[in-house]
This record gives sequence, structure tokens and C-alpha cells, in this order.
Amino acid sequence: MTTAPHVFPPALVPLLRHRLHSKPGPLADVPDDVLIGLLTTIFWAGLETYESQQNPIGVAFLGTSASDFVIPESAESQAPLYQWKVQRFETPRPFDIGELVKLSVAGADRRTYSAVSLQPDGGLVISGLAREGFNVDPDPFVKIVASHPGCLSVRSGRDLILAYERGAVLTGGEDVVFSAGPVRRALETTARAAELDEDAVPDYVEAVRSLVREMSSHGRGGILIVSADEQPHVAESAAYRMAADSSVVSLLRVAQRLGPQKTFGGLLRTAFLTEVERVTEELGALTAIDGAVMLNRHLALVAFGVTLPVGTPTPVALATDVEAVESQRIDLGSRGTRHHAGAAYAADHAGSVVFVASEDGQVSCMYRDLSREDTLIWRLGPAEVGTR
Repeated sequence: MTTAPHVFPPALVPLLRHRLHSKPGPLADVPDDVLIGLLTTIFWAGLETYESQQNPIGVAFLGTSASDFVIPESAESQAPLYQWKVQRFETPRPFDIGELVKLSVAGADRRTYSAVSLQPDGGLVISGLAREGFNVDPDPFVKIVASHPGCLSVRSGRDLILAYERGAVLTGGEDVVFSAGPVRRALETTARAAELDEDAVPDYVEAVRSLVREMSSHGRGGILIVSADEQPHVAESAAYRMAADSSVVSLLRVAQRLGPQKTFGGLLRTAFLTEVERVTEELGALTAIDGAVMLNRHLALVAFGVTLPVGTPTPVALATDVEAVESQRIDLGSRGTRHHAGAAYAADHAGSVVFVASEDGQVSCMYRDLSREDTLIWRLGPAEVGTR
């Protein structure tokens, strides 16, 4: 498996434009040199401290928007709920490292961002503070965050567009198995087995995709298992076994059954989808702990930090296309314990889907259909930077 290329933030611009091409937003009309300045300044600010304290640097890029309130499309005009609330400075502040570091103290709750606007002359300024309310799609703003030194993440609405750390892009190839093919069909089948309405099945697949992106973005590697079973077996030795609790499917089910988009029920639906995003972020973070995160078919957390038995070597075939029409037998001998354990679990639990992330953000998806002897593996490594 090739190693992800090490790049500096300016090289992220072509990749970022490619990933946002289907999401019209404030970055669309920003010249490349301005976008380079935006990313690079946030990156360098993330390396600085304020009064000896390291704070995440969070920016909400507003583009040329002059709106002080952004109300979700599903909200009634009189509803006291907002997607974004911007408090403007009387005089904009310079967009520079020192200002971002100073204002990072205001973003300690991770919901308040420095609001950065594009001036008519093409310059960037900090125009105020932006407070995030309901995080929904479509989102007129883009969030750019340096949560710790040496990293950047870019989000639009609930979608993690790009994660960058230690000179490498950690997200990007997940759509290989989520757009079509046996893995997507397996997840759709699992969603239906969880008694999810047909209209909400795509939301189920999207939730799993978001989980995989969260796992790849923290740069520590991990294993994520989406079991086809309602009560998957977990070894008694697992330290972090969970009591029954709510699931992503239960949230999606309620969201789907609430009112149409332009009613107050639609606003509540948005609230439940926002909760889905919060849950996926939390579950994704748990994959940084040694061991596997196991979800049942309802996408409820069964256990984390699970030590999977490696077992005897199983036949593994590398799929070279999304439908696995062509595949070739491979030896996992050069891969680590995570890959061996993930392949063994997928082989023994046909219908379940296993995702394994390396510390460099490279992700493998493992799946065995009952009709096959071998376990299929797709490599979902980040897309090459600068090749678009």
C-alpha cells in the first residue's frame, strides 16, 4: 500500500475544490491565492499559544455574506432557533495569526468561531464572532478548524470534507464502497433489518460513511465493526461493554417520521439529524482507543476497546473495482495486527462490515458475503493531492 504524500496546506486547495464541487458555498468564488492564505494562516495559528495555553483555532468562513442570522430552511420564520448567529465587530479586525490565537479563547465551547469575511478588494478580515446553532445541510458557511498543532479540518454542514494532519490528507477515498457495490448493499440490507423506513436507508449509509471519516481523521488508527446482528457476541473479557442505550437508527427513525420540511416538525427533524452528527463524532473518537469499536445493526454502541482474536489466516482478496468483479488473492503478512484481526472477524461474521484505519489515515474495508469463501478487502486511502 502506498504511503500518503506529505504536503503543505497550499497543496490542499485543488483537492478541497474538488470535494466541494457539489456543495455550492462561500469558497466557490474565492481565488486560489486567497484560499491558500486562509488555510495557511489558520494552520500557523494552530501552532501558537495564548498565555501559555493551546486552544483550538476555529474559523467560520462567511464569504461575502452580510447575514447576521441564518435560519434553517425547515424552521418557521418565527422560530427562535438558528443555524448561525453572527455578532459583528463595528470595525473588522485583521485576519492574521495573532488575532486568531487571541480570539480562540472565545471558542473554548467549540460552538463559537472567528467569523472571517471576504472584502470587495479580495482581502480577508475577521468580521466578528459566529455562533453555531443547528448544524444542517445546506450550510452557507464553511468551518475550518485547527484542533491541535499541525492539523486542519474542513466541514460543510454535517459533512467532514477534508482532514489533514502531520503533512498528510487523512480522508478522501471512502466513497469507493459507499457509492455502490456489495458493501453499500450490505449496509442497506442491515438498515432494513433494523426496521428503518426505506426513505431513511440512505441516511443510515451516510452515517456509517461519516463514522469512517471520523475514524480516519484522528490519525491514531482504529477498527470499526458494523455488525449485521442485533446482539453481536462480545468476549466477556472486553473491558468496555455497554448497557443498552439509544442508537443512530432510533434517531433516524424519529427524524424520518417528523413533519415536512417547512413545518415545526421539520425543525425538530433537523434537531435529531444534528444529534446523529454528534453521536457519530463521539463514536468516531472512540476508535482512537486500542481495540475495536463494535456497533450492532441499529448502529448502537455495543462495546469499544474490544480485543479481536486474530485466529487462523483466512483467504483475502483485494477488490480492484467497486463491485469486486475483479479481485486478486493477497497476503496480509506485511500488515499489522489490526488488519489480521479485522479480516478474521469479517471472515467469521458474513454480512458484517469491518473498517480498519492505519495511523496514516489509510482505510481498508473488509466484507465477506455468504456466497464467497474469501474475504474481500477494498483500500480506501486518501485521494492523491494535486492530481485533480
